[in-house]
Amino acid sequence: MFSAPLRRPKLPFHPCVHEGAHHKIARLHLPVAPACNLHCIYCTRSIGPENPETMAAGGPGKASCLLSPEAALKKTADFIATWGRESVIGIAGPGDPLANPETFITLAAIRRRFPEARLCLCTNGLALPENLDTLLRLGLEHLSITINAVDPVITAKIQPWILDGKEKIRGEEGAGILLDRQLWGLKEAVYAGMFVKINTVVVPGINDEHIPEIAARVAALGAGILNPMPLIPNGATAHMAPPSAKKMAALHETCAPLLPTFRRCRQCRADAEGIPGKENISCRKTA
Repeated sequence: MFSAPLRRPKLPFHPCVHEGAHHKIARLHLPVAPACNLHCIYCTRSIGPENPETMAAGGPGKASCLLSPEAALKKTADFIATWGRESVIGIAGPGDPLANPETFITLAAIRRRFPEARLCLCTNGLALPENLDTLLRLGLEHLSITINAVDPVITAKIQPWILDGKEKIRGEEGAGILLDRQLWGLKEAVYAGMFVKINTVVVPGINDEHIPEIAARVAALGAGILNPMPLIPNGATAHMAPPSAKKMAALHETCAPLLPTFRRCRQCRADAEGIPGKENISCRKTA
């Protein structure tokens, strides 16, 4: 029913794509990007003081504070001094990194200070076509794109509107624009030599039966790995139950022949720091 390309890119030794690196390589998420350019039904961004509920909630939409590019550079220097130059420095939110100029200021500052830094970024892909060249000039090696469907009808149920510049575009029209840019960005990023991971939030009753189609489509465009993530009920999905462990295991088994799948994702916050599962919070130790 599905097909996949014969060649797959080699998995980098990165804690979010390589299971062998997951408990060995540290990563730092710098919360410098508060703005977002679309709406996901499962996301409510939270930026504020630490409390048990906020600390426990996963996802890149959560951060205890925002860092300025200057503070992010200091945090990066301290982090590399502690964890070494094999560690990964990333930006994943709490909004979409490509919708925030602070992302590019921060990445450029890190690249100047640490020319060999391993840089990573997670995006919804809407603004990827206009920013891919900049990311390549900054030496970004690892890119994650969140693609929740490859059918605009399904995408529109999960991401009901986008902001294209200052214009809010709703429904399947907006979803079609989003999907076109995501797939173009994936293909071009792979062609340029980036390793691209695809994140997919599994939303029961909406896209859970659609995941193999996503796997096949992104595999054909050169994605390196698929990361199916169970819904964390939140926002408009707060009343919903997440997919069962059995359902998630079945999705991994179905998709793995099409595209390798990552099974250890912790759905990290935008301020995660350290070895996955042993996090500190980025804002805590920043002067």
